[in-house]
Amino acid sequence: MIEGVERKELTTHHDERGFFREIARDTEEIVNEGWSQISHSLMHPGVAKGWHVHPTQIDWWYVPAGDLKVALYDTREGSATKGQLDELFLGEHYDGQLLKIPAGVATAAASSAQPRTSST
Repeated sequence: MIEGVERKELTTHHDERGFFREIARDTEEIVNEGWSQISHSLMHPGVAKGWHVHPTQIDWWYVPAGDLKVALYDTREGSATKGQLDELFLGEHYDGQLLKIPAGVATAAASSAQPRTSST
């Protein structure tokens, strides 16, 4: 894993009504740098985005619906993992997790080619 990238496995509490999943608390180590932005994005099925890098901002990614293939590339001078490429999956068909992406690590993502479906 790229230096400074962290993955927090999330605990999901299921019952007959659905589930509850806590994403993060302000007392947890993974978010100790504080927040600069909270945003929400929608990617249509089969869409890819990237590369994008924040030179000074840390990103936290959580995918509540759909699935993403995520690519991370370390662009930071002096990093022990400079030039390293990592790929991972986030989303509803994978274990819930919060992904911390340090400043200077480039991101790209591709959504699942299959649209979400429901049955009645």
